[in-house]
Amino acid sequence: MENNQSPARVACIQMDVAQSDAAVNLETAHRLIGQACDNGATLLVLPEQFNIGIMMKSRENAYRAAEPIPGKTADFLVEIAQQRKVYIVASQVEQEGYDLYNTAILAGPDGLLGKYRKLHPCGDEAYWFEGGNLGIPVFHTPIGRIAMLICLDAYYPETFRICALQNADIVCVPSNWSDVSASRNLPAPYRTMAPTVCMSGALCNHLFVAATNRVGRVDGVIFPGQSVIANQWGAPIGSAGDAEEIIYADVDLCDSRRRYFHPTNSRLANRRTDVYSYSLGYDPKQYPQTK
Repeated sequence: MENNQSPARVACIQMDVAQSDAAVNLETAHRLIGQACDNGATLLVLPEQFNIGIMMKSRENAYRAAEPIPGKTADFLVEIAQQRKVYIVASQVEQEGYDLYNTAILAGPDGLLGKYRKLHPCGDEAYWFEGGNLGIPVFHTPIGRIAMLICLDAYYPETFRICALQNADIVCVPSNWSDVSASRNLPAPYRTMAPTVCMSGALCNHLFVAATNRVGRVDGVIFPGQSVIANQWGAPIGSAGDAEEIIYADVDLCDSRRRYFHPTNSRLANRRTDVYSYSLGYDPKQYPQTK
């Protein structure tokens, strides 16, 4: 098996996404992925719908942006992952039959490892995307156990907890967080609360979290970047500004499994399952991808 070294080098590729221009976006992604690989990255996370953008405006536009998996975009990522012997997480619009999903894939040296469909459509997504139906799979790789969420999924604490209960080491979160600093009266330097939510998910579940946002502006909507890599204590060990850039963190993913740090202070070991359900009602057996 490839890339079983420890620590892994995690890279969040914070890129500007050209709306509805897959050719430009794939070219940009190819350049930035190559740069990250040249700098030793072994696990790379791209923004949500990095290939086409999220401002669909209509079901017709969403269908135009959709592809099957495998398909052009997934094959593009798989080819690079196999050539560079790395793992890549990225999101795209997936079509299956007449249904559309916001889907993250995990590509690696051995090909397409699997996919995750966004559970919680955000805003207008609810009008043309279905809610995910693959559960929350965790994929076992030589560098660690990798789970995926997409953007708004991170605002639901149950998602991180389900990842942790399945022994995930790291949760990768492709995102399109918009700048809400004015409407929410956020103090500087906050332009979105999403990085804080991701750090909280890491802290509460003893997980690494790599969350990648995009930058740029589309139809007056500003995407502020602020991607983050958080360690199992919730601390940001890599963070970005509002420009196109790549952030890195060297982490031993096995550290996330050393969760029982203190007999009175483990968020997992000391849960009151006499008061609430151990599994939150989640049954991984109903989802065939879950390992």
